[in-house]
Formats: sequence, structure tokens, C-alpha cells
Amino acid sequence: MDLSGNPVPGTSLFVSGTAGTGTMSDENGKFLIKGVKTGKIKLHVTAVGFAAQTHELKIEKEKTLSFNVTLTSAETELSEVVVEGKSENQVRMEEIRTSGFHTSVIDLKTYNNMTTDVNQVLKRTAGLVIRESGGMGSDFTFRINGLAGKIYIDDVPMDQYGSSMTLNNIPVNLVDRIEVYKGVVPAHLGSDAMGGAVNIITKQRTRKFLDISQSYGSFNTHQTAITGGIRDKKTGLKARASAYYNFSDNNYRMYSDPEYDVVLNVVRKDPDAASDVYRYVPIDKARRFHDRYWSVMGEMEIGFEKVKWADWFTVGLTYSENMKQVQTGATINAVRGGAWTENRYIMPTVKYRKENFLIKGLYANLYANYSRSTDNIRDTARYNYDWGGTWVANASGKPLDEIHNRLIDDSFVGRANFNYDLDQELNHSLNLNYTFSTTKRHTYDLMRANPDQIETSGLPKRLGKHIVGLSWQGQWFNKKLISVLSVKYYGMDTRVAIDNREFDETGKPIGGEINTTANLFNYPSGSLALRYRLTPELGIKASVERGYNLPETTSLFGDGRFVLANYDLTPERSDNFNAGFYYNHFFGDHFINIDAAGFYRNSENYILAQVLPDNIYSQSRNFPGVLLYGAEAEVKYGYKDIVSLSLNGTYDKAIDSWKYTDSTNSKLSLTYHEQLPNRPWAYGNANLSLGKKDLIGKDTRLQLSYLYQNIHWFYMTWAKLGHPSSLNYVPAQTIHTVILTYSWKKDIYNISFEARNLTDERAYDSFRLQKPGRAFYVKFRVSIM
Repeated sequence: MDLSGNPVPGTSLFVSGTAGTGTMSDENGKFLIKGVKTGKIKLHVTAVGFAAQTHELKIEKEKTLSFNVTLTSAETELSEVVVEGKSENQVRMEEIRTSGFHTSVIDLKTYNNMTTDVNQVLKRTAGLVIRESGGMGSDFTFRINGLAGKIYIDDVPMDQYGSSMTLNNIPVNLVDRIEVYKGVVPAHLGSDAMGGAVNIITKQRTRKFLDISQSYGSFNTHQTAITGGIRDKKTGLKARASAYYNFSDNNYRMYSDPEYDVVLNVVRKDPDAASDVYRYVPIDKARRFHDRYWSVMGEMEIGFEKVKWADWFTVGLTYSENMKQVQTGATINAVRGGAWTENRYIMPTVKYRKENFLIKGLYANLYANYSRSTDNIRDTARYNYDWGGTWVANASGKPLDEIHNRLIDDSFVGRANFNYDLDQELNHSLNLNYTFSTTKRHTYDLMRANPDQIETSGLPKRLGKHIVGLSWQGQWFNKKLISVLSVKYYGMDTRVAIDNREFDETGKPIGGEINTTANLFNYPSGSLALRYRLTPELGIKASVERGYNLPETTSLFGDGRFVLANYDLTPERSDNFNAGFYYNHFFGDHFINIDAAGFYRNSENYILAQVLPDNIYSQSRNFPGVLLYGAEAEVKYGYKDIVSLSLNGTYDKAIDSWKYTDSTNSKLSLTYHEQLPNRPWAYGNANLSLGKKDLIGKDTRLQLSYLYQNIHWFYMTWAKLGHPSSLNYVPAQTIHTVILTYSWKKDIYNISFEARNLTDERAYDSFRLQKPGRAFYVKFRVSIM
């Protein structure tokens, strides 16, 4: 702290004679240095604008030393300060990476000036596959090492969030870091994260801060983001607000590619026919004409921090809405010209955290929210469309029915997390987590003529989940070995009311009845994660788990649009194994980091979305057995703050392991031991950044970044069920992106220019839906921290 008692974030602290033993104070002015040898040491302290200090301290064996540092202003301005150690984010990132869990941690500071969202960042992470159906606001699926992953924001499950607030909507400069857990997930997250989890940590400060950005780019794309907060030091009263606005016409150009069975058709009159005969004619290219999207979100929190009765207490309110025009169904062959969806979402929240809650050593983290999400699904087009934007008469000659469905989801999430330290050295602790969530859905067909039938169309569907986790974390052999042993209980119940009645023209029931179906599932599970530090720089880690993935509301109840309901969908189970190592080494001004791991998943009732024969609708179904295995590796190199290079690659196989198709085990499955279709199995990324401070002026920085992404070709259908010359497959694709950023006034002002998909590669995703080609963006950002 300074002489006024204010915290001094960014203070560098390091121990002389021990390379790499140091840190940097966080935004609260706090710091923690680990791995210091016993005996007398010298602690060196430096900070911009303050006089350097050296303190002689005595470190006793297996004891924690608390030490306060008061900084005094320097009489002369320092020409240069060499920072030894790491930021708070970097410290937390290293702690997670070197834990027993199989993890990747992404510091969003390097992406803050880019015109991108969280989805685009995660796509470049080893082991993650995000499949999108188009441009901004498009539907997407998300898997970690081949299994469904769960999403959190600040440790809170994102399951019940509306469609206006998803990974492909959240701007990067609202986020500090992203924690990616693969396989075993820490018990405190408390969810059915069988494949893994992504935890998005938003920007939280204990002082005034403000971050504003505005970008514009191709396809008439606009993105605005703002986050900021204030705090009164005397009373602890604080307030924080965030908001964003996204808009795009998504009118990018589509191309035919007959080699991969990608054909755009328009209806044209046959010049050789004697009468008016119209036929579908292929064209080389077409522009998307009905794919506009916008979303807006506002969030406000107010409460107290670091007061006697709470470390953190806030009440908040989140409101969001969006509008999305729908250009296609599940494939490019289903062209739409009058369909769109609208969503409105509101969520009040309450959060409470306290150390030494009731008794010393007990930490409590409590959270609850209620939300209402309202979706309107509209289609006013009475005819089909072609890729020229022209409506096409139906084969029957009759107009299509207009569609107006309304889905209302009322949801509640409650979570209680308690952590108790069993000893003063913090070597052992117990963690208990309970998460309860429930969603009740009403679906209305607003095009029904009779009011009685409109009411019955809102019969409820309900999904409830109970997840309890108890874990014991221990540190052994002078903290060389870390173990996390967990047991969990998963509970899920569903109840669906189905109206099977028939009505006459007046709306009077003439037969049938309302049927209610209910299902209840209960599963116990367990996991063990281990990490052993061979040297201060090298460690090995492994984990084993039996996990469950409970279906989400969209998979069970559909989305009222192109995803059909499947009330018989059951949870998937998987036995997961991970093993890997990490290596961190500093040599002078250089550093290198290596993370590598292998994984094995034996899954039953694997949930897989399949396109139905009409090429319009899709539905999630249970696949009896799938064996997944693979490996991934990532290498990072850095030189000062001038050069940063990272390379990663993933090999991810998914094999049909269900040998027989009948209960008597006499009928062999045609796809047994075949690779699952329509999913990438080999992919990799590379990021290179070159930057220099004060190149164009004092307190400036110029940085050039190059991003590379490669996805190997993969079959869209079962390879064994077709002739090699006619097999449908998605071609290999390589995406190049270049970003130039200029910052001045010590990174307060920033402007960046981005060329995405620079070579205009034909990029495809699920079911060969084409994504945007070459695009250019400019972004201006102001950050006052």
C-alpha cells in the first residue's frame, strides 16, 4: 500500500538469488510468493512511481509469513522498471495449469483489442471443438475432447441463460480469463460437466475502472461493449455494470462446390419447354439475403465488498434480447425467406461470499437466480425460396401455413458451496457443493384460431436437476503431490404434458386425452485427480472419473424451430481417463511452456444431434456406445514482451463401440468400430505476436499478430455405408487471420485492424453449412484501469 493506505496493484516482488521466485501484487495490492527456501532472504520491491525497497526476512520451515509493504513516492521518475514475476491472472493461470486437473487457461488480455467474441477465442484452444452454422449469432455446438462441455460465468452455471447471452455474443474485453477443464471438473463448479467445463471469469476490480470499445466491419457488422465499476473504500459499497450490442447483416457470399456436394440452386424457366416449365438450375455463387442478427445485453450489480459481515454481497439484474433472421434449415438445401426468432430474457441474482463463515476456516459461496426467457418463433413466408431470393410455388400449389410459436422458460438456479480448511498450513480441505436447477417450459401455438386450443397448447414441460459434490483436496510431501478426491450425486427428473386430443371446427374436444409422462434418473459417481511436481519446473498429472451428462432443455423439448423434441432422451455416461505433463522454464528473458496430455473416454448413451431425412429438422438421440481417445499438446514461447508464439494440435477419435443392434447379440452393427461422422478428428492452431513499446512514441505499443487454424477433412456420413468415390465429406480448411494493433497513453487508447480469413478460404461446419469468407474489421478501445 502507499502512505495513504491505498493498494498499489502491479507491484513487483522477488527474492534475490532464486530465479523465477517472485510475483506481482493484484488489484487489491495483495501478493503471495510460493516455493521460498527457509532461512534469511532478501525481498526486493519495485513499482512505477515509488522508491525501490529491499527487506531482510526470516522464513521458517512449513510456516506462512505475513508481511506488509508500505511504498513511498520516488523523488525522480524511473526511466525503466524491469518487472520480475507475474500478474494476478498469470499466477492464477499457473496454479490451475499445474493442478491435478487437465486444463487450459486463456488470458484474455492478449485478445482485448481484437474484434472477436469468446467463441472465436475458444476455437483456438487444444481439445475444443465449436461448430457454428453461420456468422454472428448462429447456432453452435460445443464439445471438449469429444464430449459435451458445460459453460459457467464466474463459477455460475450458464444452462438457463437466454439465447441473447451465449459464448458467441460475449465480447472479449468484458472478460479477464477463461478456465478450460477437460475431463474431471473441480467440485466447486457443481454441474454435470462430463466432458469438461469452461469457466468465464469477468472483469472485477476493487477500484474504479472503465473499458469501452466500438468496432465495425464486413457484412455491416457493429459491436459495442462497455464495462466499469466503482467502490467506496470507507463503506465497501460497490457497483458494477456491463453492456454490449451486436449487429450484423450476415450477408456474406455463398459458393457452390459440386466436388463436395455443395450446390446453390435457383428456379429458372426452361427455354426448351413448349409451355411454362420451371426447373432448379445450379449457380456458382449467391449472397445470403435473410440472415440479419442483433443482440443487446445490460447487467448491473450493486452491493458491498470487504465488510465485516461479507467479503462479497451483491444483488444484480441482467436483461437481454435479440432478433435473428433464419436463412437455412439444418442444411443449405432448405432456404428460408420469411423466418425469424426473437428472444427476451430477464434475470435477477444474489451473490454472497464470506471467509470464516460461522466458524474459522469455513468459506461460504452462495448464489441464486430466477430467470424468464421468452422466445417468439415466426415464419410469415407462405412459399419456399431459392438462393436468388425468389419465392417458389410448392409442389401442391397450396400456400404454406404461417408459423407463430411462443416458448416461455421459467428457471431457477440455486448453489451453495462450502470449503473448510482442515489445517492452518492449508494442506487439506473439504469442499461441499450443492446445485439445484429447474426449468418449466410453456409452448404456445399463436396461430390456432380457437382460444381454447391456444390455452391447451401451453401445457407445461419441466426439467429439474440436483447435483451434490463432496471433495477432499490434500497436499503431500512438502506440496509436491496434490490430490483431489471427489464423490458426486446426479439427479434428474422430467415431466411432460402432451395434448393428444382432437378438436372439431368449433374447438370442442371430440376425442383423445392429455397424457403426462415422467422420468426420474439417479446416479452416483466419483473422480480422482493427481499432480506430482518432479522439479519446480516439471510435473505430471492424471485423473480418472465416472461422469454423467444430463440433457439440456433444447435437446429434450426442442427449440420450436428446427430442433425437434425427444422426450425419451436419457443421460449419457462416460468413464474418463487423462494423463499428461507440464514443463515451464525461464532462461534469461525467454520462457517456454509445454503442456501435453492423452485422454480416453468410454461413453454409453452418447447424445448426438442428427439431421432428419427432410434436411430441415434435426433431433438429439442416444447412441448406445462410443469410444473416444486421443492426445493434444501445446507449446508456448516468449521473449520479453516482444515475441509470443504458441502452437497446439489435437487428435480426437470417436469410434462406434456398440457391436450388436439387437438384445440377443446376433445382429452385427454395420457401423461397429467405425469413426463417427460429421465431426473433426484432427485440428491445430498457431498464434504469433510481434510487439514493441515506444516504437512510434513514448508510452505506445505497436503489435502485429498472425493467427492460423487448420482442420483436417472429415466424413459427413458413415464412411462404411457408401462407395469411396461418392462419400460425402467436409474438406480440409485453413484459416489465416492478421491483426495490427496500436496503443498509446500506456494502453489507455487502442486501435486495431483485423483481416479475418485473409485468403478467403471456403470454411464449412456442421452438415457442410458455409461460414463467412474474407472479412475486415476495425476496433477502437478505451481502457482506464
